[in-house]
Amino acid sequence: MKVEVTRTLKNVVKMRYEDGVLKVMANYFVSNKRLRKIIADNSEWINKQKQEQIPCQKEEKKTVEPPKKKVLRQAKETDRPTDGKQVARDIFEGRKTVIMGDVIKVMSTVSAKTYVDGNVMYVNERYYQSREGRLKAIKSYLKKMALLYVSVEIANFGSDVSLCPAKIDFKDIGEFWVNCSLASQRVLCFDFRIVQLPQQLRTYLIAHAFAHFQNPIHNDKFWNFVSNILPRYQDYAKQLEQYHLLKDI
Repeated sequence: MKVEVTRTLKNVVKMRYEDGVLKVMANYFVSNKRLRKIIADNSEWINKQKQEQIPCQKEEKKTVEPPKKKVLRQAKETDRPTDGKQVARDIFEGRKTVIMGDVIKVMSTVSAKTYVDGNVMYVNERYYQSREGRLKAIKSYLKKMALLYVSVEIANFGSDVSLCPAKIDFKDIGEFWVNCSLASQRVLCFDFRIVQLPQQLRTYLIAHAFAHFQNPIHNDKFWNFVSNILPRYQDYAKQLEQYHLLKDI
């Protein structure tokens, strides 16, 4: 059986059987051993999917059964899921990055400006030559993206809850995603890497920040405000942990 694995920073493991291929989507830090166990544990479901897709091939199985066994043996050795740790290394090296939850490649260009085209971020060849140069160009672009896109999301959120921040800033704020120390003055400071998170996690952080406008501590009123907007906020808080590696880059 052929297995195709797509890695993601989202905290998921999903499978579907399509056109003779088991397609798996899994978090980068789910090990290959763990994936093989998940696949093995779901073998009954996989076999059922196979039978539903080939209802008229029962007679043909008798003639092709011997070579089929060989193919299956070979698949165990060659079609194993790709090691997600390599993707994490590429991100730390600046050869890949994350934008709005999607991992994209980083490549060189003669253009003076950093830009994204499809699933590729292009960095000027002068910066691309070193890890420090690539990361500097990536961070500069992310800051611009945060200011351009996340600011609009914050403004729209404020309009929905009838609260308006006095100031919005994006910078490197260390281990935290949001600095709410000046929330009583309605000043919001987000880590610029928030633009690397998927939509639901950005919304969770924005809701968290707005909740501090009226509740400086994490009391029942604070969490009631958040839960009224995002009933699954606890799930999002757990998913956010999967992205903390971005803070170390």
